Amino acid sequence: MHTLQIGAKSYQVPTKWNQLSKKQLLQVVRILYGPKPKQWDIRLLLLSAISAPIGVLLNQSAIVVVQLYPLTDFLFAEDQFLTEQLLPEFKLPVQHDAKRTRWVGPKSSFRNMLFGEFIFADTYFRLYTTRQVPEALDYLVATLYRPIIPKLGPSNPRWNGDRRQSFNEHQTEYFIERLKHLAEDEKLAILTWYRGCRAQIEREFPEVFEAAEEAVKTKDAGDWGRVLRKLSGGAFGTLEQTAQQNTRTILAEMQDIARAHTKAQNAARK
Repeated sequence: MHTLQIGAKSYQVPTKWNQLSKKQLLQVVRILYGPKPKQWDIRLLLLSAISAPIGVLLNQSAIVVVQLYPLTDFLFAEDQFLTEQLLPEFKLPVQHDAKRTRWVGPKSSFRNMLFGEFIFADTYFRLYTTRQVPEALDYLVATLYRPIIPKLGPSNPRWNGDRRQSFNEHQTEYFIERLKHLAEDEKLAILTWYRGCRAQIEREFPEVFEAAEEAVKTKDAGDWGRVLRKLSGGAFGTLEQTAQQNTRTILAEMQDIARAHTKAQNAARK
């Protein structure tokens, strides 16, 4: 965090995405994804979202404010991304959900995301970000966020580290109908978080995602289901059992396979 002193008042300013508060994150996504501002520079709005109120900033000279703009650089940096779960759960407005269901998302950095869930979530993510299919964002949210299981915790024999109902792709459209009233900025915050976590695992398992990029030229591009079918029947068990494995476990296995394949190819060339 960076301490910004303006007059007698000091402000703690985040220097990376994971230091944002939930309130700051929602303000940031409104600015980044919303209509282009007509009155003020986008940097000024972002600076206000993560530091001092805009009224305080406008009371400073233009030169001083412009000199503060670099404080927002991390929001545009390609090597900076959000992986902390700042929206661990939410409730819909009472007029849309009288029961006030608690909708819970995955943990930070995909720590408790199972591979079956990842397959569907990543498919919707790619549809939204690469093909601009608008409804795919609702599918992504409804895949990641599911109702909490009451009274489920570490003392419960059924506890597996996840408070959410088990993922069931056949319930997604039903959940979409319930979640359509979720605020747009919250949906975009979830998208931003997913994008950051995905970028993180791309760095951790580069061989896996490099192979996926190569596959973009083929009909198998982005087909995690094909990966699931290939890995099932081995160490992870049946297709259903493989889908229930942690995403990071599967990606680590895929990376080991990719490295072994590369090693064998290099040895064959000698």
